Amino acid sequence: MPKKNPANSQAVTAADIERSIQALNKMAERLWGDGREAEAKALLDALDALNRALDRIRIGESRRVITLH
Repeated sequence: MPKKNPANSQAVTAADIERSIQALNKMAERLWGDGREAEAKALLDALDALNRALDRIRIGESRRVITLH
């Protein structure tokens, strides 16, 4: 059975994602300061992947905007 999105769900913007990434980056800094380098490194690696994905989304959106005009 296909999943249905809730009718009242709101679209997440790139700015929302950026704010989340920044908050998680601060968490990684706190982990590092607490001597939990392994956890901080894992979180930073995941954030790096998210940043790269966000860049690809932005590139795709900008290309779509250019082709629509």
